[in-house]
Amino acid sequence: MELADIRDCVQRGAFFVTDHAIAEGFKEGIRVADMVNVILSGEIVESHAERCRSVILGRHDEGFPIHIVVDWSSRVAVDIVTTYIPQEDRWIKGRVRRKRRR
Repeated sequence: MELADIRDCVQRGAFFVTDHAIAEGFKEGIRVADMVNVILSGEIVESHAERCRSVILGRHDEGFPIHIVVDWSSRVAVDIVTTYIPQEDRWIKGRVRRKRRR
């Protein structure tokens, strides 16, 4: 699913925020409104077609980066699965996943 299609679902209200996303967002100071804003203004940094999921990067109003993981398997609506602040030890500028050390 393209970002434009994901945004269309959100703009039409065809989305669901999982309890997990709400709980994780609460821990990080991320509200549902922030999640929606990231989807509407952010960019896809990872797409996992085999799992029908995408990671969207955007910015909080306070300037820090936010990741939103969206599941689009139903194709008519999207689920916001989780949200978090990308950690520097795992992400390069929130855009590229660092390789794991062995």
